[in-house]
Amino acid sequence: MLLQTLVLVLFYVYKSFGQPDSMNVGCALQAVPSNDKLYRVYIPIRGYLTFHCPPNTRFNNHTCVCDWIENPELPSPTTPNPFGSGGSFTDGMTGRTTQPPKSTTKPPCNLRPARDRHYYEEYIYGFDWQERQCPIGTLYNHDRCACHDIDTVLEAICRPELWLNFDEKIIKDEAGSNIPIGNNGNVISASNAGRFDGTGTLTIWRYANVDMGITLSINLRFYDFPGGVSDEQVLVSNCYGRRLGSVEIAINTFDKEVIFRADTSMSGPQEIRIPYQEKTWKNVTFLYDGKTLSGKVDDQTQSMPMKGNLGTRFNGFLLGSCNGRGFVGYIDDVRLYRCTPIRNAGAISSAAGLGMENTLTNGGLV
Repeated sequence: MLLQTLVLVLFYVYKSFGQPDSMNVGCALQAVPSNDKLYRVYIPIRGYLTFHCPPNTRFNNHTCVCDWIENPELPSPTTPNPFGSGGSFTDGMTGRTTQPPKSTTKPPCNLRPARDRHYYEEYIYGFDWQERQCPIGTLYNHDRCACHDIDTVLEAICRPELWLNFDEKIIKDEAGSNIPIGNNGNVISASNAGRFDGTGTLTIWRYANVDMGITLSINLRFYDFPGGVSDEQVLVSNCYGRRLGSVEIAINTFDKEVIFRADTSMSGPQEIRIPYQEKTWKNVTFLYDGKTLSGKVDDQTQSMPMKGNLGTRFNGFLLGSCNGRGFVGYIDDVRLYRCTPIRNAGAISSAAGLGMENTLTNGGLV
């Protein structure tokens, strides 16, 4: 009898605790402890990437999707609301409190399918439909109105989130994300490159107050000319006021150096300086992977250890000028990645001896 009782106890313990949410077999997403508005995806080498559920949803690890939160059913416009504005009704005779009925019908989906299932489209007031990318390892499922399905392709494809090639008169994002670009009127496309006169600024509002996380890569090339009011001139920065950017690529025209700056939650502000040659195009790469800040100018590479999330700034990214540090010259082929493209990680790790492995393919590069 004692043995049978022990077996039953062990069975119920297993049923209750032996299959935790993280063991949802086949689910590419995982719950984030203590916050059901978030979920995470594990990527080999890079670790866990965390994402927000869409508004009015919370992550359900059993169904592997951000499920709709049931909302109180709204009363008919022609019928007085017995529950008032407080959300409940107390009977004066019995003293019983009645809660409003719950709706079992989820709201209509405010997303729609895009050109392929790695993406979906979201309607943004004033900007029409904007394309968004699903988290790595997932595909968009319109019936679920979420990036719910598992991507069976084992290799993660790292695509640029922003790409400015300056090949057209109107400067715009060519990466497929349709990110709005602001121009103060002093930047023009000339000879298939962006010409900056020391006062020109391109503004990318999308990255204002955005947690950039622990993975960011920026590629660009530039050709500088004498001039400008400052020896230090900004190529890309999210600086605000007198505060330097948490991400910054600048040049010092007196010392002929490219400056790579990052400011993280655990390491604080750090910078790398690499010399450059005059009167030629320079290819530049900024790479932060949560462990190392690396900068590359043509064939020269330097790295330093850093940890933590990149700091947020009130400004979005600014190209060509920030707090008076205006650039004079040409900038071209600006690509921003929220992942680690193989041509960046592979080239930098080989040159710097970082020993970084990389499982990403370059099949998604534009």
